[in-house]
Amino acid sequence: MGKNSDRESLIRLIVNTVVHEIVLDRTNKPESKNFLASEVIEYRSQTEKTAKKHHWNIDDKALIEQKAQTKVKERLVLKYSDISYQEQDIINKLNLIINKFLLL
Repeated sequence: MGKNSDRESLIRLIVNTVVHEIVLDRTNKPESKNFLASEVIEYRSQTEKTAKKHHWNIDDKALIEQKAQTKVKERLVLKYSDISYQEQDIINKLNLIINKFLLL
């Protein structure tokens, strides 16, 4: 795959990771926690693998962060409207993932 395609895949993986982390932190369904935790681990692993394929410059990182933030909000509204969260939670989790995996 090319860099643009990998960037879109990376955005999708980051969004899935952040959404599952927020839902895991905020869910009141204990029976869902094990599944959510395993999903977070899997998405993080795939994120790391995809991130290692290319060198990501500052513009790439900014675009990835901006698109991922928008998509996380959309996903939480559409699929998890019963979950309350702070926008700062999204920003913090995105920054952690981007700084960890895209500064390789």
